[in-house]
Amino acid sequence: MPTINTIILVIFIYILKFKNMRIYLLLLLLIPFTNFSQDLEKIKMADTIYIYFKRDKNQYSLQNNSINLNNLNYYYTFEYAGKYRNYMTFMHHYSLSPKEKREKRSFLKKNKDYIITHDFLTKYDLAEATDLIGHKKRVYLMDYDDICWFSIKLVEVKVMGTWPQSIE
Repeated sequence: MPTINTIILVIFIYILKFKNMRIYLLLLLLIPFTNFSQDLEKIKMADTIYIYFKRDKNQYSLQNNSINLNNLNYYYTFEYAGKYRNYMTFMHHYSLSPKEKREKRSFLKKNKDYIITHDFLTKYDLAEATDLIGHKKRVYLMDYDDICWFSIKLVEVKVMGTWPQSIE
């Protein structure tokens, strides 16, 4: 399927045959031919994805009692406001997903195609978002509060599913 940039290029080439070429060549040079949106197919093929989390009215976290002083359970929830309120929950537990690591800030540029935000997830319905995230080998969560000047803390999470549960 042709992209919008190739369609625009074909239209400009067609127009150039009949009009003043200098004006259209100048316009052609000014139009950017890069697409900055995330590629859904690239995310589907990846075995590891990163979820960016920033607390607001649609994203929040809960902490239950600590089992061990160094390990807390975190429940990160994305809220979909539609006909019904649906939640997608990510859980970090020391025995289920113990992996935590620190990366340099350059990590954001290298992996920008694999970082999923709340806005990206809410473009799709809950079933598509769950299917996109649920079958990955590793899902890491980047909490806005854990991003420092020079490093980013990544926490491995498990996708616990949605609430209310669908009947299957």
